[in-house]
Amino acid sequence: MTIALPPSTTATSLGVQQLASAFSPTFSYLRILRNLIIPMPEGHTVPTARVDAVLVCETGVYLFEIKAWRNAFVYRKKSDQSPPRWFLRLHGGKNAREVKDPAWQGGRKTTQLRSLLSDELRLQYFVLLPCEGIELEGVMPAAVITQQDLPYIARLVRNNGRLARNYPLLDERAIDRTVERLLEIQGSLTIEDHLRNCRERSAQMPEAAAAPAWAASNAMGLQ
Repeated sequence: MTIALPPSTTATSLGVQQLASAFSPTFSYLRILRNLIIPMPEGHTVPTARVDAVLVCETGVYLFEIKAWRNAFVYRKKSDQSPPRWFLRLHGGKNAREVKDPAWQGGRKTTQLRSLLSDELRLQYFVLLPCEGIELEGVMPAAVITQQDLPYIARLVRNNGRLARNYPLLDERAIDRTVERLLEIQGSLTIEDHLRNCRERSAQMPEAAAAPAWAASNAMGLQ
């Protein structure tokens, strides 16, 4: 198992280490890429997106949106008129803070990567909350997981991949070729390029300050 570790945030570093610890006992060979930058379709709000961690193993490619939330309750509010709104409420606190929808973020990136990778690859995403003190309230998407869920998720993707047979299993060479393809997709893009794109888009959207919070967070969600 090898890990590619370009510079990133503490939460991403923690999440990557947790992924390695949870998946290594289950898979004899895997690769993890951190901060993969991918091009988004022409005309997209931000021309690039960052995938915090990509794990490639025997059963396919797994994307992880990693959030640095800690010591808080995480919950959603849903309505028929708008997308779900996500909130954090600190332990012991009464007020909640609205945050970007991480499931929406992960879904958009997964859709784009699906268009750039072979149809023979299983591709799935998760939202990983690796920090301490996180509690999920109410009904959450199955893709939203905490550190405690990782050993179960590793076994689940192994068993599903081996039993379903919808996609071929990957040997070491196939895993390496998949990683090479992901790096080809990234090309010369860097995390600095992506952050600059986000800043430029933010500067072009003064109307976001007057928009509903959920609309503003979705518009700026691919970071």
